[in-house]
Amino acid sequence: MKRTLLLLVPVIALAATGADNERKSKEEALGALWQESVSKESSGEHAEALRLASQYLKDGGDSYLATMRAAWLNYGQKNYDEAARYYANAMRIQPGALSPRLGLLTVAKDKQDPQGVSKAAELVLALEPSNYRALYAVASAAFEAKSYAKAGSVYRQILKFYPEEMDALSGAAWSSFYQGQKMEARSGFRRLVSVNPDYPYARQGIDACK
Repeated sequence: MKRTLLLLVPVIALAATGADNERKSKEEALGALWQESVSKESSGEHAEALRLASQYLKDGGDSYLATMRAAWLNYGQKNYDEAARYYANAMRIQPGALSPRLGLLTVAKDKQDPQGVSKAAELVLALEPSNYRALYAVASAAFEAKSYAKAGSVYRQILKFYPEEMDALSGAAWSSFYQGQKMEARSGFRRLVSVNPDYPYARQGIDACK
């Protein structure tokens, strides 16, 4: 019995080695597909790069990574609707991932879609409340929509996380001004001038608060 077991050991070891090699070969093949897709993108062959990304997924590659790559490639070609669709799919695959939400924000900005920007920014802030890009996107969209109370609130939130942000200070000051809160607005404008006397419209803001 012992002799039989000893004879089986090399066979088992060979079988395990064969399985490892097969697994390694599959992984290497996937890696080659991915790298080829990157290479095709670099040479401007975006359609082929996208096809290879699709093949990567069909051959068992990571679904999140393949979806994000498809989103990126479509974005690079300004196929914004397709890019947004892929970013939304990636978000469903990995609900806790920040990158697809930021991708949606970038697409909406490039499309000049204010509602899309606000929606995507809120999705980002749901995961990362201090995200710089998303906070500015929400504040700017609210200010442009003349929702000065909301804009001021978000600009002040930016200042809480980034006290050195003079653009946020300006936004908060003007938001206060348009709500009739001239004392608060004047304080913001004076602080701006104390740091940068040439800051755009800061002196005009002080004069307007008199």
